[in-house]
Amino acid sequence: MTVGLCSKVPLDKARIEARKLMATADLGQDPAAQRKEARTVKPEANPLFSEFAERWVSEVVARKNRAGTVKHRRLLLKNHVNPYLGKRRLADIDRRQIEDMHHGISQQYPVAANRAVSVCSAIFSTAMRWGMLERNPAADIDRNMEEGRERFLTPEELARHHPAHDASPAQDSADVVRLLVLTGARVGEVMAMRWEQLDLDLGVWTKPAATTKQNKTHRVPISPMAVTLLTRRREGAKKRQVEWVFPGRDSETGHMTTIRTFWAAVCRRAGIKGVRIHDLRHTFASLLVSSGESLAVVGALLGHTQAKTTSRYAHLLDDPLRRATERVAQIAAGGRL
Repeated sequence: MTVGLCSKVPLDKARIEARKLMATADLGQDPAAQRKEARTVKPEANPLFSEFAERWVSEVVARKNRAGTVKHRRLLLKNHVNPYLGKRRLADIDRRQIEDMHHGISQQYPVAANRAVSVCSAIFSTAMRWGMLERNPAADIDRNMEEGRERFLTPEELARHHPAHDASPAQDSADVVRLLVLTGARVGEVMAMRWEQLDLDLGVWTKPAATTKQNKTHRVPISPMAVTLLTRRREGAKKRQVEWVFPGRDSETGHMTTIRTFWAAVCRRAGIKGVRIHDLRHTFASLLVSSGESLAVVGALLGHTQAKTTSRYAHLLDDPLRRATERVAQIAAGGRL
């Protein structure tokens, strides 16, 4: 049997591997036959990567995640992973092929390249758990550096947005944006809002687990301004007898599913660049933190399940903390400073 190429395998490691093979033979086994069998494993025991990846999406991802996450995984596999690995047999994929895939995708999409490796690692981990593999070739692959995006609308930019919303004929979309600013919710949560989730008398919105990213029911108070907006919309909903706060005319789901065109038009009208719809959620959090609210309160309102998710806003606490230390200094000095 060949242990390895002498140009690639150091002598000491080759001797160790040779001892293992001889020990296996001494125990009555045939390591050469085992290696041959591994190479000729039946297709059903060693499926194409694309076939097993689809099974992983259907049986693992779909069971634990929302429909949007399932759709995103399929698109990532289709557009980035399968062109490199889809036609290879699952057990034949090695670390070098994963690294080549990551490098190839990184030429245009460095962040997507990282996500592709993460998806591959999850797929191989599932194959190991099901007894189809002994190792995960996507484990510990070096990733591209990613800079966290922190774009918040300033109070001045928010002021410019208001007349841009008011001037638009698409007031349903404008109300979605207004609620995003007032609640810090995700856009999908707002557009999928039902009247049964709202208690406008108490000012409470109970988001069902199916609409939240953390897959948990999230009960959150809403401000009087948000209650006023929703009360206005409820009067119109009673006349039409609809269950959705933002019904969609041509939507299979029954509710609005996108406001991207509206958002792009509003940003142009307001003269603001580089702002995504999701940045309104960051803006809500930044305004809370800058006004002196604790990260724990911000995390509770945003529905974060881990403190580290909210910690990205920690640097915004500098101003309220500085004001607090100044008050303490004035008190300690008896007002003489």
